[in-house]
Amino acid sequence: MKNSLKNIFKILIWPIIFMLGQFFIQYIFVAIFNAKEKGSMTTEAFLEYIKTDEYNLKLNNFIDSRILIIGLIVAIIFIPLFYRLFKKYKVKNNFKINDIIIPILFGISISLIYNITLFNLNNVFYFTNIFEPVQLPLIVNILTSGILGPIIEEFLFRGIVYNRLKEFNSPMKSMIITGILFGIFHIDIINAIYGFGVNFILIYLYEKYKSLKAPIIMHISLNTIILIMFNLIVKNYMIFNLYLLVVSILVLLILKKIIKKDV
Repeated sequence: MKNSLKNIFKILIWPIIFMLGQFFIQYIFVAIFNAKEKGSMTTEAFLEYIKTDEYNLKLNNFIDSRILIIGLIVAIIFIPLFYRLFKKYKVKNNFKINDIIIPILFGISISLIYNITLFNLNNVFYFTNIFEPVQLPLIVNILTSGILGPIIEEFLFRGIVYNRLKEFNSPMKSMIITGILFGIFHIDIINAIYGFGVNFILIYLYEKYKSLKAPIIMHISLNTIILIMFNLIVKNYMIFNLYLLVVSILVLLILKKIIKKDV
């Protein structure tokens, strides 16, 4: 029982630290904003002010305009830390530059198929607002959500959590638990289910190439392609659907051919 609790602690500690770290870094910027806004207000007046829509709008704009800085701070702190923790699990790297196309195609095809499905369901049931226009500049979204986020998450979940789970679980059980934790990390129920499923392909690539480069590349492709699509053509629903359908089919056909040749 004692060893079991110790193992659970070893697995959960870093996702928890990462979530708390993100919260703390963002809270610093909120504190800076509050100090600036409070000015000469009394504490009572300021407490009333933070309940207003005006305050929330200003705060959101303040955080959004500094999201790249926040993302860079998070990356500077956690990427070296997670890399150091992952180093002890490193094995022979089978990933070569010629292999880059497979994780890219996996990422593009899965992202397009998932989002075309969600997009159409959303038009019928309107159960999510993820298709609302992106407020941040495209380059900021790509750098934070498209590149830095996937690198950190791969080191954390496939690099640390999955490898630690394998120390006292079967590979399949380790994949399932990693997928559950990765899904929970995404909070939103729809993206949590998506994250759980994608986790298996990310781990497949990690085990196939014995390198985090493959899942990192796939994860970056997953996130980046849809950010670009939303910014370019989301306003025209028909073009958006047609484009995603054609590209996803082409990508899957190419991917199937590559995997068959690889096998």
